[in-house]
Amino acid sequence: MKKPLKWGGILFIIAISIIILQFDQNIRAWIANNLLHTAWVRTQSSGRQVEPWPWANTLPLARLSLPKLDLERIVLSITNDGMSAFALGHSKNSVLPGEFGNSVLNIVHRNTLLNFVKILKLGDILVLESLHSGRWHYQVSAIYIVGKTETNLVEPSLNRRLTLVSCYPCNNTDTQRYVVIAEEVERLTLF
Repeated sequence: MKKPLKWGGILFIIAISIIILQFDQNIRAWIANNLLHTAWVRTQSSGRQVEPWPWANTLPLARLSLPKLDLERIVLSITNDGMSAFALGHSKNSVLPGEFGNSVLNIVHRNTLLNFVKILKLGDILVLESLHSGRWHYQVSAIYIVGKTETNLVEPSLNRRLTLVSCYPCNNTDTQRYVVIAEEVERLTLF
């Protein structure tokens, strides 16, 4: 005859279930990051854009590195709620990353590890590697907290610029944006 589970056994099963669920999220994040990186490398080497997985509705456009943080993120043509936890999204109303003008990159999720922009400081260096236009060094020149409807910082520019946009603050309100402006410092050719 089976013995009934005691409270200790039940609590143990609940604790293990929570650990497995958390571990599962970390595994998904690790897999997604690796697939995005692989798609970027394959896109770079083949010269044609490669989807990160067969059902993806987005393509890698560039890679953004932050040497100070030893961090690297892929810039995608489209991000949605599922993808934005792992990559930056290019605003279709701006120039492509690395081109002349203002390239706007969006960070959709508020509470993800991707939201590195809030620890950037004036003078920090960002390295953007574009598919066709080479490698660019940008320097953070301004940081703003603006209203959601203020769009002057994402308008076209007469110089090469990256504009990183994130929600602010990291809670459920959706009234402000955290904006980091980085200006071109140097271009390095890949070939």
